[in-house]
Amino acid sequence: MSRHFRAITACYLQQWRKCGHMLKSARLQLAGSHRGQSYVEMIFTVLGVSVVIITAIEGSIVLNRGMAVKQLAYQGARYAAANPGFSSATILAFVSQAEPSVLTQGTIQVSMSPSTTPRSTGTAVSVSVSFTPTMAVPSVIKFPATISATNIAMSQ
Repeated sequence: MSRHFRAITACYLQQWRKCGHMLKSARLQLAGSHRGQSYVEMIFTVLGVSVVIITAIEGSIVLNRGMAVKQLAYQGARYAAANPGFSSATILAFVSQAEPSVLTQGTIQVSMSPSTTPRSTGTAVSVSVSFTPTMAVPSVIKFPATISATNIAMSQ
């Protein structure tokens, strides 16, 4: 009986090994297909996240430039209001000289009204500044091509 038992056990053990190899190769094939799917999913995820990050960075640059243009218009209006005897050329030179480093990659246009000299006390002085960047990065969102700001102050 022990001889038959050993023979049957050896037969079952041999069949089990064959099935084990087939199951192992099937598992490896399935793992390979899941790995490819994971790569594709990761590529789409990384692309989506990178577009969001790049757009956020570009938006923050545009916002920073917008605040700099607004501040530059404010400085020009206050300077023109505090110095009513200065001509518009002097005011425009001051504004161009006070340009922050954020606005160096583009062109700035400054205008002032009224351009009469001297201005009487209580006269409203308006200084407009517009900035057009020279280097634009393509983006998903259309950011403004020109950033402009106007500030009004009363002459003293």
